[in-house]
Amino acid sequence: IGLDVHIVVSDHTRPEYVTQCLDSVKIAADAASYPVAVHVVPGVPGHVGHARHDGYNRGTHPYATFVDDDDYVLPEAFEVLRKSIEKQPAAIFTQELMLQNGVLMKTARRHHLAAYRRDVLETFDFREWTVDGDLVLRTHVSKLDCIDIEKQVYVWRLHQSRARELRRTVVEETRRAHGQSA
Repeated sequence: IGLDVHIVVSDHTRPEYVTQCLDSVKIAADAASYPVAVHVVPGVPGHVGHARHDGYNRGTHPYATFVDDDDYVLPEAFEVLRKSIEKQPAAIFTQELMLQNGVLMKTARRHHLAAYRRDVLETFDFREWTVDGDLVLRTHVSKLDCIDIEKQVYVWRLHQSRARELRRTVVEETRRAHGQSA
């Protein structure tokens, strides 16, 4: 049992967000009762998919996930995955809180802190997706055996991010990722 967590750090992310992210991941990794390895990966300007591919190819634990460099996790974030990892599903999804304008709100969808079995990740090429590979992968694994954990352990900071800006430059790809016709 073990988990690799990667954080793609962009040069454009506010330093205080990156610090909060890295600190929260370290605290959660230290609090887990199983091995959690943290990998900091440099961003690839203009192509999230290349950086995500690099991140998921780091480490050797049977499960892998990511935390965005402008978000953060709660101290129990990785520990809540333990029992589900032991069952070896294709993917495990937690719930998140959305932080917007200083207000925390619950969300009820599969989004961040999704842990994937490594063999499932090996069937997906993030390099084909400039920005929305995570969405496409979540859709792909929804047909497989997944476990949903009804606990909010990830804080998604909603703001004007580079990813939002990047989506405007790859409109056709974004429509495909969201299942819309071109």
